[in-house]
This record gives sequence, structure tokens and C-alpha cells, in this order.
Amino acid sequence: MELTTQKLIVPWDFTPVSENALLYALKIGQFSDQFTIELIHVVETSGLFSKVKLTEKEANEKLKADIARIKEQHGIEVKSFVQEGNIFHTISEHAFDIDASLVIMGTHGITGVQKLTGSRALKVIAGSNVPYLVIQDAPITEKIFENIVFPLDYRLNEKERLRWAIKAATQFGSRVHVFLPYTSDSGIQKKINYNLAFAKKHFEVHELDFEVHSAVKGGSYSTEIIRLAVDIEADLILTMTTPNLDFTDYIFGAQEQYIIANNAKIPVMCVNPAMV
Repeated sequence: MELTTQKLIVPWDFTPVSENALLYALKIGQFSDQFTIELIHVVETSGLFSKVKLTEKEANEKLKADIARIKEQHGIEVKSFVQEGNIFHTISEHAFDIDASLVIMGTHGITGVQKLTGSRALKVIAGSNVPYLVIQDAPITEKIFENIVFPLDYRLNEKERLRWAIKAATQFGSRVHVFLPYTSDSGIQKKINYNLAFAKKHFEVHELDFEVHSAVKGGSYSTEIIRLAVDIEADLILTMTTPNLDFTDYIFGAQEQYIIANNAKIPVMCVNPAMV
């Protein structure tokens, strides 16, 4: 059997959502032969969010105390990394530099000023070459990712998201719930059918348990995705970010920012077209 090693990064801002992300990292690590966890804190030197921040020295001191506490509580030594920079770039750049397997990031959802500027989490994720798992709460069960919602549409780059769905379902022994959008356009429906046939073939090759669901006419597709996830008690949604996000996406709302900050607080794994 091939040895699996996971390099897991947890952005660390000394808040409860960071602690929740760490708990997910610890659970994910148990599904690997070997794993490391690194806490990364970005000392932001510019921009709107740089005003009330720790200095690099203060951050290192707080991290040192947290690392000691984590070792005592969980019996594991975690690494740490502190760097000045911009949170929208530094985390993804560091993840790429160390060839990380996954970034597990806690989010407070779309709150405060983010209601005007869009999901901060989406801005951090966009363009990354490393997948992100975005969580809001701590794991609520012993097992994780038993049911994965996998929205599938007409895009050509759905093959990349499919690759991650297969990888996650294989690693965690998950049941995959493929969710198709409603369309009245025959051309788009043909592309969806092609992607579905392709996905089914690969799920069967990998002997994965899966089920197909379809959205009904009317309503927001992102809302329907969350509704399905709640109905089947899913504990992971797999989404792909919109390519070439611009300022208007953050103002008016790319679909995935509402999935990431969903009110049901279901974890979301995000992959990017840049990873294709």
C-alpha cells in the first residue's frame, strides 16, 4: 500500500474558529499514514485589516504558548510559521512553497464589513494551487465527511473537481451526492449529461458509493445545494471557485461565497480552476 503523507496548514488568528480548524486537521490527519500540522499567522502590513494586529514578535510568543497547550491537550507537536504580508496572498503562497496537501481555514462567515466587500474567505482562496477546507464550527461527530455534496454542472473544468471528490471519498469512505442544476437549455443539458456520465464512470471504477440528485425549477442553485446538504445531513460540500473573480463578484456575490459562509455551517472544500 502506498504511504500517504499529509501536510496540513491551519491559518491561526488566536480565535475559536482557528481552534475548530485545528480539530478538523487532527481528524483528517488520522486518515493518513503520516501527517504534519503547521499553524500560520500573517502579520498584515497593509490594507483595511492591518490596523489592530499583533507584531511579529508578539505573534511568535502567543504561538509558542498555543503550541505548548496543543501538545498537552492533543499529544501532538505542531509547527508554526509567522510572516508579515497580506493574508489574501501569503497563506496560499506559503502553502504552495511547502507543497501542502490542504489548508484548513476557519471563517466567521460573511459579517461586518464583509457584507460590503464580499467573503474574505473567498478572497484568500481565489487563485490558490492548494485546496482549502473552510469550516465554521468544530466537528460534531466522531467520523467526518460521511456524506459529500458534489455539485456538477456544464463546465469543462468539472474534471478537476471530480478528481478531488474521488480523492476525498476514497480517503474518508464517503458517499457522494451528485447534485445537478436545473436548466431548460438543451445545449447546456447535453454538457451536464456528458459530465455526469464521465463522473459515474469514474465513481464506478473507484468503487465509490454515490447518488444523483437534481435541482427543481426556480430558486438559487447555491441555496438548493445547501438545502440538499441539510436534508441528507452532509458534512462536506465540494465547490469550485469562479475563474477570474473581479471586484463585482465580491460586491454582488459569486455563488461560492454564499456556499462557503452557509448558515448551516457545513464545511466546504474549495478547489480552483488554477489547479487544473
